Amino acid sequence: MNESIQLYRRLLGSVRPYSRVVLLSILAMVAAASLEPVLPSLLKPLVDESLIKKSQTAQWQVPLFLMLAFLAKGVAEYAANVSSQWIANKAINDLRQQVFRHQMHLPIPVHQAEAGGRMLSRILYDIPQVGAALSNAWIIVVRDSLIIVGLTGYLIYTAWELTLVIVAIAPIVAWLIRVASRKLRGSNREMQETAGHLTGTVEETLGGVREIKLFGTHDHEDARFADISEKLRKQTMHTVRVSAINVPLVQVLAAAAVATVIWTATSLSAQDKLSPGEFVSFVTAMSMLFEPIRRLTNINAVIQRGLAGAQSIFELLDTPAEVDTATGSFPRASGALRFEHISFRYPGQTEYALRDFDLDIPPGQTIALVGASGSGKSTLVNLVARFYDIDEGRILLDGTPLSSLPLAHLRQQLGWVGQQVVLFDDSVAANIAYGRPDVPEAEIIKAARAAHAMEFIDKLPDGLATRVGANGSQLSGGQRQRIAIARAFLRDAPILLLDEATSALDNESERAVKDALIELRKNRTVIVIAHRLSTIRDADRIVVMERGRIVESGTHDTLVAAGGAYARLLASGEAHDIPEA
Repeated sequence: MNESIQLYRRLLGSVRPYSRVVLLSILAMVAAASLEPVLPSLLKPLVDESLIKKSQTAQWQVPLFLMLAFLAKGVAEYAANVSSQWIANKAINDLRQQVFRHQMHLPIPVHQAEAGGRMLSRILYDIPQVGAALSNAWIIVVRDSLIIVGLTGYLIYTAWELTLVIVAIAPIVAWLIRVASRKLRGSNREMQETAGHLTGTVEETLGGVREIKLFGTHDHEDARFADISEKLRKQTMHTVRVSAINVPLVQVLAAAAVATVIWTATSLSAQDKLSPGEFVSFVTAMSMLFEPIRRLTNINAVIQRGLAGAQSIFELLDTPAEVDTATGSFPRASGALRFEHISFRYPGQTEYALRDFDLDIPPGQTIALVGASGSGKSTLVNLVARFYDIDEGRILLDGTPLSSLPLAHLRQQLGWVGQQVVLFDDSVAANIAYGRPDVPEAEIIKAARAAHAMEFIDKLPDGLATRVGANGSQLSGGQRQRIAIARAFLRDAPILLLDEATSALDNESERAVKDALIELRKNRTVIVIAHRLSTIRDADRIVVMERGRIVESGTHDTLVAAGGAYARLLASGEAHDIPEA
């Protein structure tokens, strides 16, 4: 119960910035609810005065007051509905942006620890559930609660003895709703997890559609998707059954109360303690209670889905973002990097990816990291970008520990091209200038020429304005790679991190980019991870890694002459797929 109250408070806190409109909405709901008892109250003079006593005045007053009451009620309900929906949509829009923004600032390990599709399903599934609870549910709960209070007050005023019979069932109804709420909340949490799994499966399948076609695994993927979909269906039906049984149970209890009320009212009328008009007015007001009670009972399922969604969203928002406590301004780095006794292992792993690693890189040097897969090369690049924080030791940039630098400043010093090229569904120019939207087109062209990308860009239908499609789907692998390299040229950072940056290029393109990189690395520090000999042989220093440690270091010629680990890599084909020139 305390958890639910806290969720309610936090969720309602999202509408606090719009308190004035909230006040307007509540006043409109109060006005609409206060007019609800007008209909049954007018039935008393209609029956007693107009129909029985044949009063001329009552014959025209009752219809007039009825019309005026419904006109005022309509205006109040319109104001309540429009203002409530405006509040809910503003709050949901704020929450959606807050979730998206926070996801972007979460550490990389948090993203990797999430089940596939769960991040996406929070925006596509959880937030709409919260939206329903904040819009329709908000209106129904506030308005119908006020209506019930108003009608109950009128019933007490008309015949308090009969009202006690109705009030007697309230504790039983409250208990039923509470039991249903617990079951619905648990079921909805399970549905959210399954919906996230379903979203991840769809993403994974659509992303691997080529592999599915090549390997002929359509039936396997169909069966995998069907299992998750069926699980979601069963969970949904469990929620439907719990919600559906709750309503008829409440209605049966209400019917029993009505039957008792009618029997009691008939007895009071026979004793002249209740006039015909009062009897009709009381029964009408009582019958008008059923609809708001039914709506409140039904809306419980929507509220529980919304609270389950809110719980998931707030858990995400409570997850700490990347730690960035450093402040101050720093000049552009010269590019001196030093790794002092670095030890690091990935979350959940027992073995270290890097162990007591030492390396000193002077400004302007090109360092090539080679070694078998799993030797720690890409880990080193990730640590320089502070995608992960080290367990032991420290990394220094120009003599300053990375942990002392603001993340934004640190990453401004880095140009990075990874194995997996990420392009956005925008123009070629926008992808090259990513992070620098105001850069002149001339500089974009210059960077594209340096990466030898203009050779194919000029042939595209709209040149630099051509849209590349989702993740560059309209371009070949080599073209995507060259756009990513052009992006690094344009960034003009003092440190370049190239993680298999030329892996998707053909031999001719690679030679062209290699020439450009020779020019680019002047006065810059470059860390290159590559298997191709043509990419690493001209490096100032080649560092050979095994199991997170340096086993050999030197130039290409000295390492070949030494006949050690590097020579063995060359002989085994691990370090090159282009014959040595």
